[in-house]
Amino acid sequence: MENMKTINPNCSWCNHNFHLSEKQENDLKERLAENGKSIRIRCPECKDTTIYNILINNETIELKYEKEVDDRLFCCPVSACIGFVEEDKDGKVFGCSECGTEWKNLDKVHQSIEKIIEKYPHRKKVYQKNGEQWKSISLDEIPKGYYSKVNNEKV
Repeated sequence: MENMKTINPNCSWCNHNFHLSEKQENDLKERLAENGKSIRIRCPECKDTTIYNILINNETIELKYEKEVDDRLFCCPVSACIGFVEEDKDGKVFGCSECGTEWKNLDKVHQSIEKIIEKYPHRKKVYQKNGEQWKSISLDEIPKGYYSKVNNEKV
């Protein structure tokens, strides 16, 4: 691995392209020494974790993830939360697994989006208004630095 180049991975959650930290590089070396085929890596931007398949081609190491079904509807409209709103079909509610907030219907989520945009205008960049309803931008297009701004909000 010493002479091999590692291609910077993209986060499966926020699509941030990042350099591996020294610890992550060492963890990757250990996985390769064990003939490991995958590795779990935390994104420095959104702090979510992705399992990457380790692919070795000639003198390069590439970390690829398999696309999963994405149930995320919106960036969470709660101060300082970088989670996502998802529908819990069993519980018939909408919720964020990051902060634990639940909404009983989409109208309540939309009300929370209105409030968070009023309080923090930078939040509007991840939502689009369609009539009286809000929808999310593509979660692959969340602006760079968005998560850092949200992390700095007051709770």
